[in-house]
Amino acid sequence: MTNTIDGFTFDVPAAESQIVELAQYHRKQLDEAIYHQEIHLGDYCLAQRKRVYDYTKNLDATQKKGFYRVYDNELRRLTDDDDLHPVHAEGGVSIFAVVIALVIIAGILYFAFLRAVL
Repeated sequence: MTNTIDGFTFDVPAAESQIVELAQYHRKQLDEAIYHQEIHLGDYCLAQRKRVYDYTKNLDATQKKGFYRVYDNELRRLTDDDDLHPVHAEGGVSIFAVVIALVIIAGILYFAFLRAVL
């Protein structure tokens, strides 16, 4: 079992401070990778997660759960708030807007095709 991820050596079980350092390092790498056009961010993030998975696959269930809890919470803490895409805007379209759009489409179809036939 490897106790090293991206140059960080971990105790077994890993200390919370070590996991936080790894998450901060991964976030820093991601921030730097954003500005390189030759790096595909999806593949880059998957590679980071794969290295973390390779480390955690040999831990028992409680250690693995604790590792991911600390790692994910630190990554969430480090996230930037996106003012252009607020959380409340991700709720989707209301049913009222869908009904209005369907009524408009039905009206267009009626006046364009059915009225000419009748």
